[in-house]
Amino acid sequence: MFAIILLIINFTVSVLGVYLFDYQIDGIINSPVIIILSILAGTLAMFVVFFLYVDIFYFLVAKRKPKNSKLKHFIAKQIMTVPLVATNTRIKVVGLENLPKDPGFSIYSNHTSMMDIPVLMYKLKKYPVAFLAKQVVGDLFSVGKWTPELGCVMIDRTNPRKGAEAIINVIKNVKSGISMVVFPEGTRSPKVGELIEFKPGSFKVALKSKAPLVPITISKPKNFKSVKWPMPKRITIVIHEPIPFEDIKGMPSMDLADKVKTIIEGSL
Repeated sequence: MFAIILLIINFTVSVLGVYLFDYQIDGIINSPVIIILSILAGTLAMFVVFFLYVDIFYFLVAKRKPKNSKLKHFIAKQIMTVPLVATNTRIKVVGLENLPKDPGFSIYSNHTSMMDIPVLMYKLKKYPVAFLAKQVVGDLFSVGKWTPELGCVMIDRTNPRKGAEAIINVIKNVKSGISMVVFPEGTRSPKVGELIEFKPGSFKVALKSKAPLVPITISKPKNFKSVKWPMPKRITIVIHEPIPFEDIKGMPSMDLADKVKTIIEGSL
């Protein structure tokens, strides 16, 4: 909805500029300069509204509400519609009924691009969703400051102590009712449709949070990265049946990593 509003603002300002400064003068739209300037003005107005929305709601909601606040996550999901609409990303969801009724579970998914984050946030609409992610996500201009307020945990893989602290924080967030997404590959896979080795240490979240584990496959066509705007980028999210904690209790993390990898790989 927010992305559509931004597009309407862009269109309205652009058309109004052409009408006021070109058409009204002689009843004809004939000035390329006015047309270009009007489009630029519409684009600028759209960006201004976007940043005002991000900053105003950050101070009014993100800073004041708890991490698992439904209102906070609803606003964040609206922000995430912007890159999806801007890149003309079309998303199909399979198995939505498999998600646990109550929030507060771990999600393990493959990872091939930065778009995976807005895709999962937006499509898992009913749940407060946060991520175990690299610091680069938290450093994103304007939007990055929302990440800790939503429950996202930044991990520094070069520092084992901080990495362990990050896992502990993720477990706490799951127990507090946030659905935490973990990318067990530890980084983006360079090839669409192929997995790299899962890091067994990432499964400490599932084993110690005592919450259900939901495997999710993000499936993309082989040419996903080569598709250029305005052609649509197509993504399919396959939500597999949750694995109850009782089924993995006491399982070695290496075995659990292999089990989840097999599930995710089966729908690529």
